[in-house]
Amino acid sequence: MKTKPFIIPILFLLISVSSIAQIKTNLDVIYKLIDRSVSRADSILGTKQTINLSFTSSPILEVLKPKIFQTFNEHGYLLTSSTIESNQAVNYTVTSLKVEYRNPFSDGLFGGLLLYREISFNYSLTITRADKTIKSLSYIESQIDTVKFDEISRLENQMLPFTQSSIPSTPLLSNLWEPIIVIGTLIVTIVLLFSIRGK
Repeated sequence: MKTKPFIIPILFLLISVSSIAQIKTNLDVIYKLIDRSVSRADSILGTKQTINLSFTSSPILEVLKPKIFQTFNEHGYLLTSSTIESNQAVNYTVTSLKVEYRNPFSDGLFGGLLLYREISFNYSLTITRADKTIKSLSYIESQIDTVKFDEISRLENQMLPFTQSSIPSTPLLSNLWEPIIVIGTLIVTIVLLFSIRGK
């Protein structure tokens, strides 16, 4: 019976730790979209095979090349630099990558400020088969979720500009509303306290 008061704080601690662990950084989401793009390539390329993989992007996105090559490896492809040894040549081109925050809103009366995060990843696959036929396809992978306004600095990587974005200004009323309610509640409480004591 004496251990019951400790159960609620422990449960609260476990829930808060699990919620912190669930936060994905912008780079984590980008890696997830890359994995999704390679899964899409699976359906085009067919069976796992030896491919000659090349990568094209703007200089700022060149740092994604090792991750893309690694993801193809993890999906069971054998990568080679020789066009003779490969069944198909695949050029993976990243057209654009964008992180955007928008529409800040309050999470309940005394909750923090949330906003929508959208990460979109535009890319194309150009496949040259053994018979020299070429197939080129363009795709967009995206994810929209909500993040805490105060945690944006933790979600971005200061060394990677493409993981960053401008932050929308917070609504003025949302900043003022909670202090007004708190002060109003205190005033009402004090008035009621003195009126009851006066009787």
